[in-house]
Amino acid sequence: MHTHHIEVCNARQTHMNDDIVGIRFIEAGPISYCSPEGIDLGVGDYVVVRTDRGERLGWVVISADQVIAGTLPQGPRSIVDRIADGEDVQAWEYSKERAKEDRGRAQALAARNDSRVRVASVVYDLSGSIAEVTFTAPERIEYRWLEQQLADLLQADVNVSQVGDRDRAKAAGAIDVCGREACCSTWMTEFPSISIKMAKDQDLAPNPSKISGVCGRLLCCLSFEVEAYRELRGDLPKVGKRVTTPAGRAKVLSVNSLKQMVRLRFDETGQIVEMSADELRQQYGTVVRPEELEATVEEPLRRQDRQRRDAFVGVMSPIERPAAPRPVRTERTERPATPVITVDSDADAVDAIADGNTTEDPDAPRKRRRRGRRGGRGRNRTNADGTVNESPEGESDSEGESSEE
Repeated sequence: MHTHHIEVCNARQTHMNDDIVGIRFIEAGPISYCSPEGIDLGVGDYVVVRTDRGERLGWVVISADQVIAGTLPQGPRSIVDRIADGEDVQAWEYSKERAKEDRGRAQALAARNDSRVRVASVVYDLSGSIAEVTFTAPERIEYRWLEQQLADLLQADVNVSQVGDRDRAKAAGAIDVCGREACCSTWMTEFPSISIKMAKDQDLAPNPSKISGVCGRLLCCLSFEVEAYRELRGDLPKVGKRVTTPAGRAKVLSVNSLKQMVRLRFDETGQIVEMSADELRQQYGTVVRPEELEATVEEPLRRQDRQRRDAFVGVMSPIERPAAPRPVRTERTERPATPVITVDSDADAVDAIADGNTTEDPDAPRKRRRRGRRGGRGRNRTNADGTVNESPEGESDSEGESSEE
């Protein structure tokens, strides 16, 4: 059940797209999507369309099989009433001739009331009972009075709207500064956004008299080739920029995008030098650099280097000296171990040494030899006056005993 419903909806959508054609009512005008109501139409067919402002004659520019569903505007659509015949074409041509005459009359009426008003166009329907009038003014004004007076003058139901200067030139179909009919009145359907920067990017002088069209606005053709000029210019420096080179500072005088040549003038010598754009591209950023880069990046580095040089005192560098020869180490001879004598008394020690009977104890500590005391206690000492002090008896006996031994 759901699948059948989806197929029916898709069939209705396809049928709706097949019943829509694109029709244009004025040369280089907007396209209106209308329903042919079963009439088989092709590109170039003249048709009469019923609109809310009467019947209008137009021609098919987009057939039903060329319409893209995603590009269709939303809202109600006008209906194609019939294919135009000879009478419809004659009525359309007559309405155009009448509109040209009535445009002058409407301008005279507007000038008597407000000199700022410039009537741009007057368009009639096939019956001539409904008119569309457009005008321009330097600023936004109230035009209800104009609508009432034009309705009495033209004897028709008049709808008035204010438009821009470009719409006025489009409706007039004027000859532009190039000697040909204005692009907006021959093939352009929308007005591009134009800026003075586009003229500068194409090496054109910002002279309003040379880059403005008959509408008083900037030429629409300035937007046609600006991307090609920007691609040719690439990353070259702009006119007026200052650069630094090995020969000194210079100023960019001109950049010829078509010839790919750049002119530089040096500040010190005043010499003007031309160089190819390819050569400048190869050196730009390395040898040739913008002055802003040097001021913001390189100048602080140079200032730091100068401060370091001013604060510099000296540098201590190590001196390599020859290494002193290392002393030759001789083999140490072991000293003979001192014999350790274990005796009960000093007398036994003397007898042991005399007989050669000594026992060597390597682990026993060496005794310090006492000097100047052997036999010192038993000796007689001479005083300063020549008298001799005799030793006590005990000492003499012991002395005698030891001597006898």
